[in-house]
Amino acid sequence: MYSKLIKLIAGALFTSKIAGAFNATSNENVVLYWGQNSAGSQQDLAYYCESDSVDIVVLAFMTEFPGTDDVPTLNFASACSDTFSDGLLDCTQIASDIETCQSLGKKVLLSLGGEAGSYGFSSDSEAETFADTLWNMFGEGSADERPFGTSVVDGFDFDIENNNQTGYVALANKLRTYYSTGSKDYYISAAPQCVYPDASVGDLLSGADVDFAFIQFYNNDCDLDKADYNWDTWANYASTVSPNSDIKLFVGLPASSSAATTGYISDLDTIKEKIEAIGSNSNFGGIMLWDASQGFANEISSGENYVEAMKSILTDVYGASSTASSTSSSSTASSTSSSSSASSSASSTSTTLQAAVTTQSSSSSSSSSSALNTFSSSSEESTFVPTTFSTLTSSAESTQSPSTLTTQSPNAPFAQTSTESSIISNSTASFSFPNLPNTVPTFNPNADKSETAPGPNFTDAPSSSSTTEANTAPNTVATTLATTLATTLATTSTSSATSSASSSTASGYTDCSSLSGAKEAKCMNSNFKKGLFLGSADSCEEGQYACSASGQIAQCNWGKWALTTCASGTTCYAFSSSELVVIGCNYSYEESQYEKK
Repeated sequence: MYSKLIKLIAGALFTSKIAGAFNATSNENVVLYWGQNSAGSQQDLAYYCESDSVDIVVLAFMTEFPGTDDVPTLNFASACSDTFSDGLLDCTQIASDIETCQSLGKKVLLSLGGEAGSYGFSSDSEAETFADTLWNMFGEGSADERPFGTSVVDGFDFDIENNNQTGYVALANKLRTYYSTGSKDYYISAAPQCVYPDASVGDLLSGADVDFAFIQFYNNDCDLDKADYNWDTWANYASTVSPNSDIKLFVGLPASSSAATTGYISDLDTIKEKIEAIGSNSNFGGIMLWDASQGFANEISSGENYVEAMKSILTDVYGASSTASSTSSSSTASSTSSSSSASSSASSTSTTLQAAVTTQSSSSSSSSSSALNTFSSSSEESTFVPTTFSTLTSSAESTQSPSTLTTQSPNAPFAQTSTESSIISNSTASFSFPNLPNTVPTFNPNADKSETAPGPNFTDAPSSSSTTEANTAPNTVATTLATTLATTLATTSTSSATSSASSSTASGYTDCSSLSGAKEAKCMNSNFKKGLFLGSADSCEEGQYACSASGQIAQCNWGKWALTTCASGTTCYAFSSSELVVIGCNYSYEESQYEKK
């Protein structure tokens, strides 16, 4: 505790002397992703750090991990091409620039993932081992090969976009143990889509101590300027779900019209109004922009570039209050916590695609006397509901070499083909997801994907498991959907033992694990209508989804069911496409197709 206090005081004294320096307690911070040169005019890293408008720079990306012989792949477009003998990038200029940035009071994070690459873990233990690699290569540990030499990053960002959540909670927890021994503050961040919960980092955000969430309010129906903009949903997450009650939420925006398919806002008054509406929410951290090259090249009418304009908005709205708190003796970001309240062992049955039921709420409540943690909304809710089905097909593809990796961006058009390389399986799978009518708000879970999509989807489950997920991991996802329902692939049971336990603890519960398709959906709905969820109304396993008897969608949070109400005209139930069973909010009038007669 003493050492942490010393670091906080020293940090406050140091950063107070530097204009534009990062302040963990502030809600005026501007975050830039750098490295992918999406505008084609990217400067060296230090160039952006010299701007007083920049507080955090995220290096994008580590595209392949854990990698062969624990050698990950980095891709910074044209900013680094030298390598060690094994192909690992050796980035001397970036190393020097990191030190320049830090001397100016900026924080530099290394982002793992992106939409292109082959990454992911098959188990928690594999993820924990990779934490050693990260600390030794980029932190205060030691390794024969360090891409940034003696420079040390300030933490790690998880821009995971392949719907595989295995291991990230364990990885974050292991990193925390290293952070607690470090000589400075270190941070963990995640970059979810605005649709809640996120299909790729939802478990991480609900199960680990995360400092920053860079929420992508673009390429979705929850964009900042759309009717389904859902800041309130995320504010509710921060106050009721996140293990770190002091997590900072950032409004993520494209930095120019060419940086994303949807979500760019040229009207600065609109952005300012949205930021003002957030008000004094203590979890608000500032604005994230994709990316540095786009933002600095985008000159607007006021004479500022877009990055400077965002900083001006934050200063106008929050300047007086944040300055007063800049020397606070306690940091709202729990960057030096030595442990997380979440278990380091993630659920072995984490879903490969999570629910995209998005509820906008201005207030929420939880009942301490009930076994169910219920989140209720007092404002308009939006739910994505299907009528017809289109197919996503997968096939094996070879992994790209570092020299041929394409520049990445989480901002590609909706209807774009993506490929991915699996590090786990060469199997082939095809499955279907529901499409939506044009008159219904829609969400495309692959809307931020361009060119080469990220790695495999797989579930670390016992061989005896019976799930409603696809049994094999797709290696290539060819996305041709302009509008796709983001639903939950629900896990019915992790093993026969779990199923038996559920049957014995809930009278009237039926084990549906031997069924498939519509029969399994009908069986599950029968259990839901009895209020039995996946076997028990009193307990659940992380990563599970179900429906309540009254038609609310239920997500397991810390061993208890958390309920969210579906939009008007829809209700939660299990339905099927071919042999794939999906749980989510769907049109009420179609529910009868999946009820036992």
